[in-house]
Amino acid sequence: MGEFTEKQYILDSDYKRLDICLAQLTGESRSKCSRLIKEGFVSVNGNSKVEASLSVAKNDFIKVCAVSESTDRIKPVDMKLNILYENRWYAVVEKPAGISVHPGEGDECVTLVNGLLYSLDIEYENSDLRPGIVHRLDKDTSGVLIVGKKKEAIPVLKSLFKTRKVRKSYVSLSVGRPIENIYCVEKNIIRHPVTRYKMMVSEHEGRYAKSVLEVLKRYGNEFFCRINIETGRTHQIRVHMAYLGFPIIGDNVYGGKISRGYPISRQALHSQELGFFCPFEKEYKLFKVSPPDDFVNLYEYLERKQHC
Repeated sequence: MGEFTEKQYILDSDYKRLDICLAQLTGESRSKCSRLIKEGFVSVNGNSKVEASLSVAKNDFIKVCAVSESTDRIKPVDMKLNILYENRWYAVVEKPAGISVHPGEGDECVTLVNGLLYSLDIEYENSDLRPGIVHRLDKDTSGVLIVGKKKEAIPVLKSLFKTRKVRKSYVSLSVGRPIENIYCVEKNIIRHPVTRYKMMVSEHEGRYAKSVLEVLKRYGNEFFCRINIETGRTHQIRVHMAYLGFPIIGDNVYGGKISRGYPISRQALHSQELGFFCPFEKEYKLFKVSPPDDFVNLYEYLERKQHC
């Protein structure tokens, strides 16, 4: 569906803004170029910590590393999705682990979007690679996901997330022996300067992120917890948990060897609840879905190990 590409440019004139320069060089929209810059896929003279407003000059060296996205119409695929709720404006679905939300996150042929187009009546243009997508979950994170069905509903729903009016609650099984029962992490998150698919905590740069961890049950060197997030940064929970020294079990990216060797093939992270005041139905909505079998099996494994 997409592949990683790298393009390099040496400027032959001055530009007032990097995003305008990039749009002219690549033929992409200015908004897409701004997104690539923000996500750290653009470097100027070897520096990837740049802003869209940066002035660039003649002989500057610009490199763009991103995912090329096909403009082919996305084909519906029957994934037998669990539709938790549906009205004329949006639907709430249970996202399975092991599948990306939309094209452009790797080289997969099938993403959740294919399944959504099969199961739901979503308004979209043929060139739209993210029809209905309002927010995302990591590929290997399971749980509740809201999907816009009407074009006019999508910006409204996105605004709820942007203005932090959506309650987002996850559960996790993690490694460690927390001393406290509650931890509040307010640490900015930025893309890793070397390993581009990773994120990291930054004291002064990046985007503000807040996560609140509540320990629910302990198993010696592991524990079960709830994590509420007030922001929705890329890999936020996984990065903050690793920062605390409590990596999520099965997270090979942020947990390293300490998170391996457990009976689960992905990070044990599940989006359990989403709640918000619905601007269409004028009432508060709360959606909840239990963790899938692999998460439950790991939970039961830790229960048995504790009593051995």
